[in-house]
Amino acid sequence: MRFVFIYFLLFTYTFTFAQNTTHQSKVDALKAQIKSEKNNGEKLKLLDSLTNITYHKTALGFDSISRTTIDYAIQLDSFNLASRTTQNLINYYNNVLGQPKEGIIIFNTYYNTLKNHITDRNLAGIYIDVGDSFYFDKEVDTAMSYYKKAKIYAEKAGNERVKAFAVLYQGYAYTDEGEFVKASQHIQEASKIFVAVKDTFNIIASKNMLSILYSTNGFINQAKKERDETIALAELSKNYGLLTSLYSNAAADNNKQGLQKERLKNLHKAIAVSEKSNNAAYFRPIHLQSLIIAYAENDSIAKAKSYLNTLRQDTKNMEGIYESKYYKACGYLAFAEKDYNTALIWGLKYLDLVRASNHMENIEVGESFLAKVYEELKEYNYAYSHLKAAKKIEDSLKSVQKNNALSYYQTLYETNKRDQKIKEQNSEIKLLDEQNHRKAQLLWGSIILLIALFSIIYLWRSRQYSQKSVQLQKAFAQDLIHSIENERKRISSELHDSVGQSLLLIKNKIFLENKDNTDTSLVDGAIDEVRTISQQLHPFQFEKLGLINSIKNTIENFQKNSNIFYSEDIEIEVLNISKDKEIFIYRMLQECLNNVEKHSEAKACAVSIENLKDAVLFQVKDNGIGFDVTENTKLLNSLGMKTIKERARLIGAQLSINSVKGKGTTIQIKVQKN
Repeated sequence: MRFVFIYFLLFTYTFTFAQNTTHQSKVDALKAQIKSEKNNGEKLKLLDSLTNITYHKTALGFDSISRTTIDYAIQLDSFNLASRTTQNLINYYNNVLGQPKEGIIIFNTYYNTLKNHITDRNLAGIYIDVGDSFYFDKEVDTAMSYYKKAKIYAEKAGNERVKAFAVLYQGYAYTDEGEFVKASQHIQEASKIFVAVKDTFNIIASKNMLSILYSTNGFINQAKKERDETIALAELSKNYGLLTSLYSNAAADNNKQGLQKERLKNLHKAIAVSEKSNNAAYFRPIHLQSLIIAYAENDSIAKAKSYLNTLRQDTKNMEGIYESKYYKACGYLAFAEKDYNTALIWGLKYLDLVRASNHMENIEVGESFLAKVYEELKEYNYAYSHLKAAKKIEDSLKSVQKNNALSYYQTLYETNKRDQKIKEQNSEIKLLDEQNHRKAQLLWGSIILLIALFSIIYLWRSRQYSQKSVQLQKAFAQDLIHSIENERKRISSELHDSVGQSLLLIKNKIFLENKDNTDTSLVDGAIDEVRTISQQLHPFQFEKLGLINSIKNTIENFQKNSNIFYSEDIEIEVLNISKDKEIFIYRMLQECLNNVEKHSEAKACAVSIENLKDAVLFQVKDNGIGFDVTENTKLLNSLGMKTIKERARLIGAQLSINSVKGKGTTIQIKVQKN
């Protein structure tokens, strides 16, 4: 899959100093100037300029000019310049000529001379380039070791962007190896760094890679969603090179879904935006090859031939990094024309070439294609052999979760069982050995699966038990609070209806029997105290008045008996909140006001209720002394605050406490509507 990102390499590689266009006359003029220049330092500057102008341009002699520059820079102890040019040269062999082995040779030629004399940043850069060389040469473990070194030296250099490239390329490698979880982790890590350094281009590149990961794992809808967001960002920033890749990947997903009209539409979109980019000549052969295949598969042979003729007008379109896709396009067209012998020749060439790379998806495509060709040629043994190889790769690429061991071993067992039947005529002894070997694999696979299964069941049961315990605790707490509330209600009623009435009768009797002395202040005080206690235990006529009027009455009572100025801003008339929650809300607000009275030293306190779209927001705000939320844990963990928090939790309310020393405290309670 890394070839998908060759699009990006020509843009994102930050260790180069390339320009977009040049002319032979300018190169000749610089060469003449270099030849006549006597000052060594100036001569090196001119050589550096020449390598920049000829960057990645074979016809202008980029290879030989780069080597001359490297050798001359080393001679003058300008090691960092030599290192940057070495990186460019390795990159050229990796991504332009498709010759990673030569990139490794260049690294081995210069590395020992440079390593102790260059910056950590340049060390990171050269490790990334040689990592690519080993990766393209199918030495993935070695490539990974260099990517890890690159990350270490990028961190030493404090260069987050270079570090992101090292992490990103590890993600690409993990993707090609089918390690999708690790791939996703690395790509997301790289993406976060690119966001932090505000690298829009590589944010898009990373998101594009994530969409490809989703697609690879069969999550087509998620891939489309991620890609559509990325396309919008790429269009906004006019990153036409990235848009080209995004539309090409969309076309690939369309092909998986059988949406051929959309596939062709997105391919043509990719061509249109690529022509606006600075590397249209680079993209053109890739798009032509894709269109040849798409039209060949959709019975538009004439159009496919037309694009093939256009492609063949320049031999460069069929060499280097374009070579494998050229073979593939020719093979698909020949197959569409039912020229199966020619299709076979191209298919074999394609498979030989991609086998030398590290791209399992391309190998799987090559195997599948040859299976179809051999089937049409009625050579069923070869067809079966290639189909089996294709399916094996496909299964490997789709093995997202390693705990699907039983499915994997069963598939492997059945495949080998079929192989044994084919080979049965050749060797009965070999068949027995193979069978025993497969049984052993199945046995061990089953043991591993059983252990994993029992572990999963145990963890699941533990989790279920834990969740059930939490639910029981919550239910118990709710029942307990309801019981307390009912008992408060009973006691309040008794005080109000029984004790209160009795005191009133006593007052009346005193008044009637002692006409000359009607001082009933002690009885009046007792009656008021009973009423206050009753109101605090359970708001009088709460069920009749409702939550809003009960809150207003409570505020009014606090105002009558306090030096603090209490006010309310309650315009809302109807609360879409279930009745069983209302007493909880009332108690929380009551406790908040008690805290204001006891602790705030405020001059004023305001209570408000705001009607939101999906919730109701209750707020108590004072202008008191406030406190530091991070320091005053004693206050936050007081019995009153714990009660407020517990009641909020039981009704699923959001509790917010904001306080600043000297500026007061604000408590907000957000309750979801029914």
